[in-house]
Amino acid sequence: MKCPKCERNIFHCEIKGLPVHVNGIPRWEGIAHVCPFEDCQAVLSVAIDPIAIKSDIVKEILENLRKQ
Repeated sequence: MKCPKCERNIFHCEIKGLPVHVNGIPRWEGIAHVCPFEDCQAVLSVAIDPIAIKSDIVKEILENLRKQ
């Protein structure tokens, strides 16, 4: 795979955390996959952090079970 900005071959990427907002309000934890080259750092993709979502779901289930 090549970086669309610097056009160098990418064999791994860096992950950086960032908040995902909905209508200007922070809603989820997100991650950005970025080019690993220090002089580039182009964002390759952005997604909701799957580990944070899993943790949130488990937390909500436990809270609901405790209410019963």
